[in-house]
Amino acid sequence: MAGKSASSPPNPLVITGKAPDTPLNVQLHPLALLTISDYITRHTLRSQQGPVVGAIIGEQSGRDFTLEHAFECKLEEHHGDVLVDSGWFTERLEQYRDVHKAPPLDLVAMFALGPVEGPQEVHLPMLKQVQQLTGNDSIMLLLFHGELVDQLQGGKLPITLYESVQEQEGTQLRFRELSFEVETGEAEMIGVDTVAKAGSTAVAVQKADTAQGGESSKKGAGKGKGKAKDKDTKTDEDGDLAGVLSPEDDELIASLTAKTNAIRMLNQRINLIRSYLNTMPSSYLTDASSTTPPPDTTNHSLLRSVNSLLSRVPLLAPQTATVVLPNGHEGQSQQPPSGIHAAGEKERQDVHLTSLLAALSRSVAEAQSMGSKFQILTREKDNKARNTYGSGGGRGGGRGFADEGLMGDVSGSGVS
Repeated sequence: MAGKSASSPPNPLVITGKAPDTPLNVQLHPLALLTISDYITRHTLRSQQGPVVGAIIGEQSGRDFTLEHAFECKLEEHHGDVLVDSGWFTERLEQYRDVHKAPPLDLVAMFALGPVEGPQEVHLPMLKQVQQLTGNDSIMLLLFHGELVDQLQGGKLPITLYESVQEQEGTQLRFRELSFEVETGEAEMIGVDTVAKAGSTAVAVQKADTAQGGESSKKGAGKGKGKAKDKDTKTDEDGDLAGVLSPEDDELIASLTAKTNAIRMLNQRINLIRSYLNTMPSSYLTDASSTTPPPDTTNHSLLRSVNSLLSRVPLLAPQTATVVLPNGHEGQSQQPPSGIHAAGEKERQDVHLTSLLAALSRSVAEAQSMGSKFQILTREKDNKARNTYGSGGGRGGGRGFADEGLMGDVSGSGVS
């Protein structure tokens, strides 16, 4: 929560004094903060005109609120007041309601830029319009204080959350400051960590560009006749500097930075374990010639953890390196292969064996199919030959019987 200056006059729109007996419980999610900061950053870097106004949707359960998602709003000016585009706002809010149905989310707050003193008169028309469009009089207002971005320390946020209060019908709308807590999910933690790493890199590049741009401007101011030429050169240099790091380079730098920090922390932990082991007396577990038992203050649980860690170190050892022999040929070093390399080699051999078995199975299946087809063709050929032979023998036998009968008749007639 942003701090306020003690010398600033009280804001007539802010209610001070004792808080209500049943205050609102508000949980602010980092995803909404990322959206708000991204919108404000783009608005500032692009030098866009107009105020910064957006909506925040969340879940309401009694007096418990969650601020989970945010989106920027399209604005219009009406009689000198800054208002949201009612048609666009209603359609966009309905789209967010359709997307976030389980659990159902609805409009709970509006965000805008504002001073530390609190809401101003320019915020009232916009908030009243949103309350009329949604039929909800409990819309909160979140103010982002841009002047406190570089001043706050200790994890404080440059934002203040206010509850809209209308004490009597027809009276002016006033605000009461609310306390909130930041609620983070696992997915949001990953997103915040990624944005934080990329943001640190982007800030460093921006500072370098600013410093180099200042040097170019100083050189251009002191050259007299070549001022126009130096101006063009400065523009080209700024253009080159703007494209020094691509998004892929930023991601690579962030990844390398994370790995460097992890390696540095690992080195510190290893040195700490080594220092602890050096302070321990010689033990009969490691020194066979020692007859002195370890002291009673020995942390056996910690020593077992260290021993377990050392037993897993061979799994992370490097592979067997290829060395160049004096005769110019390559050969394997004498270091034994690591456990992870041996496991990988075994897996590779298993994959190759499985591939060979699959190929052998396919060959056997194809041979069986070929044998079945050959047997069918052979059977059909034999059946066709048998049918052809049987038909020819029947015709010949018929003619023989006919001739024999004819001859029998002739012989019989001759005998008689």
